[in-house]
Amino acid sequence: MRSFSARIHDPEQPKPLGCPACLDLAMREGQPAFIVATSPDDLLYRCDYCQTWWTANSRFRNPATVADAQARFPEQRIASSPAVDDAQLSEAIVLFTGWGATPEPIDDVARVAARFPKEFPALEPVLAAFVRGSTSIVFHEVAPSDDGLLGRVRARLRLIMPRLCDDALDALTWRWPFVVPQTSSF
Repeated sequence: MRSFSARIHDPEQPKPLGCPACLDLAMREGQPAFIVATSPDDLLYRCDYCQTWWTANSRFRNPATVADAQARFPEQRIASSPAVDDAQLSEAIVLFTGWGATPEPIDDVARVAARFPKEFPALEPVLAAFVRGSTSIVFHEVAPSDDGLLGRVRARLRLIMPRLCDDALDALTWRWPFVVPQTSSF
């Protein structure tokens, strides 16, 4: 596995390729996500969290620049811009959780569909990946259960999900203790 500091820099992008979720499997959520296979050795992946493209059959060793991914998979619509707008994704997470509007998290995808009817087909799988990813932080990774627990959860989410705004991070952090058992096998 590559270390987080061994990231590749794409001159077309303002930051290096990859995030902890796709470089180090920090989220254990199958990131980067499989997109298409054109042969047994030509596979294309994309990280839902940082939007980095990955190629080949050793996906965790091959982050690709936008130009490299376009050249290798010309039939795919590969762009440097995220498949889903970061601001819409953040707002969708806030709506989905009920952050700031309900006393407890509600997990209401209908609110997101009503707010973004046109964008919802593309937005929904990315929203689902982020929500699943936020729950894959297990208690023993952020323990102990003290006054700083949710701060550690939020810091971990910020590291893994750099695309999200503060409100979306707060919403996922707020939701976390309601959906993740706070027991550990250790």
